[in-house]
Amino acid sequence: MKKNILAAFALLMSLTGFVSCSDDELGPTIFPVLSDELDPNSSTYPLDRFLRENYLDPYNMRFDYRMSDTEADMNYNLVPASYDNSIKMAVLIKYLWYDVYDQVIKNAVSSEVPNADKFFLKRYGPKMIMLVGSPAYNASTGTKVQGLAESGVKISLFDVNSLDINDIELMNENFFRVMHHEFSHVLNQNVAFSDDFKETSSGLYDPMNWQDKQNEVVRSQGFITPYASSEYSEDFVETIAYYVVSTDEQWASFMDEASKDYEEIEVSAVRPDSTTPSEYEVAKSDGTFIRIISTVEDVQGNPATHKILRVAVQREGSEQLSAPLKDENGNLIYRNDIDNVDGKAIIEQKLSEVKEYLYSGFGIDLDALRHEVLSRTYLTDDNGDFVIDNGNYINRLTYPIKSDPTKTLIDSLVYQVEQYKVNN
Repeated sequence: MKKNILAAFALLMSLTGFVSCSDDELGPTIFPVLSDELDPNSSTYPLDRFLRENYLDPYNMRFDYRMSDTEADMNYNLVPASYDNSIKMAVLIKYLWYDVYDQVIKNAVSSEVPNADKFFLKRYGPKMIMLVGSPAYNASTGTKVQGLAESGVKISLFDVNSLDINDIELMNENFFRVMHHEFSHVLNQNVAFSDDFKETSSGLYDPMNWQDKQNEVVRSQGFITPYASSEYSEDFVETIAYYVVSTDEQWASFMDEASKDYEEIEVSAVRPDSTTPSEYEVAKSDGTFIRIISTVEDVQGNPATHKILRVAVQREGSEQLSAPLKDENGNLIYRNDIDNVDGKAIIEQKLSEVKEYLYSGFGIDLDALRHEVLSRTYLTDDNGDFVIDNGNYINRLTYPIKSDPTKTLIDSLVYQVEQYKVNN
């Protein structure tokens, strides 16, 4: 999601030249007003000092949690992020994003990987991150804006007041997958990706109706998400963003979905009589049902029909409610002839292309980046292997730290800000 950068930022870029810098030394901050002495008596002094020392000084960028009117899009009804959640986002973005890239780039530079740049984040990183407390809704399409990347300069993150450290999947969906998505746009605005990627799904993109499509359906067509199916540039960055925050099991699940075909059918929710099951009940019980997509109610407000999503399988007859066929082992016989596309093979091809793009263009190993992200997100043992509890990864952020079991990792991260509190 991109929009035109404000004229002031365009002018700022031309005056400071922060992208074109020497290999020896990058220039001073482009936000000199922010480098003035901070007021220790200010209630926000701890966070302001943390941001200056951890964002402005090392990366030459501004972290805006106050949501100034000149930076916010007044087309949306927005509210600022809370101070507490701003602290959490500031330390988490450093820990799960900046420190991740720093480590990967440091390893690449020390290994003399071609195009690895020790000034990578200062050269290509956003010059501003803005936090917004509320979501931004597009009333015309019924979609929610989760992030914006503006001309390689600014990344905005919305709905910060909903941050939940206990829910890693939701946190990634709302913020850190969005960060990787938007930063991939920034990189693409500096180094274009290959035309080959544009041709991989040529003719299948749907910029008008992507928001009405189901995850499983678009994956069977070769897109990791419905938004990826809107246009090739979104396809490119979504492939990167989803891969880097997904565990092996999550990615394997996506690929399993991509290997099948799907059907959307409309069935009656009304029983013909008290003993005969409805079409919906029949469809739901045959082992292919996934979920209800939409429902039409009768005048009394009761379900009349359901539109459902199901896996496409071979059936005994031509009727849509015919019994599904099974093989000699009792397994469903899946169909792969509906969209005539091998979704799994296409997504894997796209993944290979984005890996080559990041490595050849910036010296970044996407698998190394992903491992660094996941090992900071989920608990690992002394050998670096992920700890699994009842089939689930363990949230490292809420897990006690070894040096002080009374504190969690998020506690120790937040303390990086709280240490600057002035004792009165």
